[in-house]
Amino acid sequence: MQQLDNQEILMKLKASKQFWDIKKKIKQGFNEQLKIGVNDIQKFAQSCEIEDQLIKLISHILKKSKKRETLKEDQIEFLNTSKIKWTELLFKNLDIVHQKTKNQEEDDTNTDSKLYIYDEKNLLAFLQTFKQQQSNSLYQNVQFQSNKLLNINIPLKSSQSILDKYQYLLLQEELQDDKINKIRKQIENEHLDIELEKIAQNFVPNGERCLLYLKYFEFDHQETVIQQNFAKLQKECSNQLFYDELLEIDGHEISEDTFYFVFQEQILTCLKCFIRDKTIKENIRIQLQSGLKKENTEFQLPVAGFFPFKNISKYVAPICYLSTKIHIIYALFKEFFCRYFCFLHSISSENNSILALCMQIEEIVSTRSPKLFHHLKVIGSDTLKLIMHQLVYCFIGDMDPPHILTIYDQIIGHDSLEILIILCVGFLNKYKPKLLLAKNYENVQQIFSELREDKFQELVQFAYKQ
Repeated sequence: MQQLDNQEILMKLKASKQFWDIKKKIKQGFNEQLKIGVNDIQKFAQSCEIEDQLIKLISHILKKSKKRETLKEDQIEFLNTSKIKWTELLFKNLDIVHQKTKNQEEDDTNTDSKLYIYDEKNLLAFLQTFKQQQSNSLYQNVQFQSNKLLNINIPLKSSQSILDKYQYLLLQEELQDDKINKIRKQIENEHLDIELEKIAQNFVPNGERCLLYLKYFEFDHQETVIQQNFAKLQKECSNQLFYDELLEIDGHEISEDTFYFVFQEQILTCLKCFIRDKTIKENIRIQLQSGLKKENTEFQLPVAGFFPFKNISKYVAPICYLSTKIHIIYALFKEFFCRYFCFLHSISSENNSILALCMQIEEIVSTRSPKLFHHLKVIGSDTLKLIMHQLVYCFIGDMDPPHILTIYDQIIGHDSLEILIILCVGFLNKYKPKLLLAKNYENVQQIFSELREDKFQELVQFAYKQ
């Protein structure tokens, strides 16, 4: 990163509303005092915490000036090799899907609903191959334990530290109107990441959520630019791609959800623009596929840099509740995907990656609920098989939109996907009594096929029960 000089920092400070708020506070503090010494300034700055505010503001500017490079290679070599294998597998799946669509065009009676390149089951099955290939020389530095689906020697946070981190959620209570109004004013006046994260960790009023997200992603003064960029992408959608057909099928499935069917058109438009967005590659935090170019094939990766997958529509759907402006919906979805959701589809050892999240869930359940963990394994319904759908799609479709948006708040609040670990553990604990009575995988499927209602706070409470 090229370092900013003092003049650049000063210019960026002056562009911040908080800078002028601080200046106004200083002016009011000294009022008409004629002689002002250095000691007077220092005492006043300390008493009003202006010094701390300036330090935070400068840190914020430096943080925002640093461009985060897309992670293309992992520190563990066998995962880089695995990503190439995963990409090759997806190209094969793409060829199969394309052939199926041709068959459907030739035969109207042949309707195969499985027209997607991969889903969460395919992803988990691939992650499991790491364990099966332990004898391969590429995997000689990998350690395994037979009682877990995934147990690979990658650097992981302490499971207890993750549980401790979110334990404060157990104490959250419904806020009174005066407290909610105070939070609204904080969101309106705050611009620093660290302060917006604190608000997101605790409580975000529904009416202010969109503003908080826009400020956090630094979009609050860029609506014209966002609108112009989106309009350009919409024009590009006039050129039909094969991937559009897969997105239309995916969008049709989300339309069956009573909470999201009214947004089907907006969701599809956002996704068609998304796979055509050339800026995704430079903004996404981690590369999803290896970027291979296949010879003798009709298709390559979309310009976004990865294949669309089953249920990608789910990530857009809850955001439709935040704004009636489709360019705002698109900008927020793009940012959430590039910063966070991309890790749920990447072969990586990063803490937010699907591999790390799965291993943390297995570790917590096996140590805190060993009876349940063992029982599920015996009946052929491993822990990860049960929660993979909820984990990969952030419980969208399993909770009402307000609860899903609370998950999004927590993701921003901690700049992390770890809240999903807590919720998955809580999900399993909630249904533990029924699961322990299940005699086979069919019984388990029947439990989850029944009409049920999961809530954010409820699953948090269950996560800490043993």
